[in-house]
Amino acid sequence: MTGKALWFLASMGLLLGVLHLALTLPIYGGLSLEALWFGGSGLAIVCCALMNLVALRNSALSSRWAVALANLLVAGFFAVAWPLLPSPQVAAGFAIFITFAAYFGLIPLWRRKAAPRATKT
Repeated sequence: MTGKALWFLASMGLLLGVLHLALTLPIYGGLSLEALWFGGSGLAIVCCALMNLVALRNSALSSRWAVALANLLVAGFFAVAWPLLPSPQVAAGFAIFITFAAYFGLIPLWRRKAAPRATKT
């Protein structure tokens, strides 16, 4: 996946979280426990998207694994939300964060395991 595509995905994740936050008061009409949970979910999406933007610039292995785990948790949140709210924004959120979980977690792991095998031949 190209760098521009990853930046685009991270930006879309950030936009999704900001939109989630911006819609909290119009949807709930004021502060309530439900509104705070809704807004908190938007804040979590924003934080994870910002982590992805930072991780795209940082190549430290420990930070990449932390971001991969955060992405996996947020993708799991979207997966659990799907049966309750089967809508495009939930599918988009899942696709964005599961892609980043693979990019920061599974793909580097696969490359490390494939590199020694490639040098043996």
